[in-house]
Amino acid sequence: MNRAIFVIGDVHGCYHTLVDLVAKLPKNSRLIFVGDLCDRGLYTKEVIDFIIENNYEVILGNHDDYMVSHILESIDNEDRYIRWKDEDYMGGAQTLLSYKNDIKHIEKHLEFLESLPRYIEIGNYFITHGFALPYYKNRDKQSAHIGLLKNRIDDKEDWGDDWEKNWQDYDVINIFGHTDYKEVEIGKNYYGIDTGCVYGGKLSAIELDKMNIISVALNKKDIST
Repeated sequence: MNRAIFVIGDVHGCYHTLVDLVAKLPKNSRLIFVGDLCDRGLYTKEVIDFIIENNYEVILGNHDDYMVSHILESIDNEDRYIRWKDEDYMGGAQTLLSYKNDIKHIEKHLEFLESLPRYIEIGNYFITHGFALPYYKNRDKQSAHIGLLKNRIDDKEDWGDDWEKNWQDYDVINIFGHTDYKEVEIGKNYYGIDTGCVYGGKLSAIELDKMNIISVALNKKDIST
């Protein structure tokens, strides 16, 4: 690869941390995000603007999918209980605050999120949001889509008949987010690169082929006013 390619873990609205990380990467690098741009951090709007403006590539994450499904409903039905906005763990309330009810901006971002793929393949790299090796052969089937978004290594065979039995032997390398680790999780044919930025950890990027890891600590601006 002539141009450096970096895959970046779950941002979760941490705009200032993202800017700090991108500043450490070689200029003109190709950047790919594993999804979960939104929720929990205070700057979802700024994160998505930054990515759109720079034409970066993104995989759909489960929180991005929640935002698409619930943000307009949450604004239209403020008094109705909606898990995405009302449960602290989900982080939708922080996303709503970042937009300040700017419906046109929200609609622009929803259109962007709705266009995102569930995986990107580059050579033998299989880039997804959830841990997706057990869905690799069936990756284009509708029945496997929830696994691509939400599966974790520890889930084992909880996602049903689509879990493929011999994924450990696949000649592909899965790079994924979704499950937060203290450090990048490295397995035989996978890398888990969500290092818990929004929880006080780090935002990490991994360079394809060289597999160099570059991380920055959470910028506290992203979680406190």
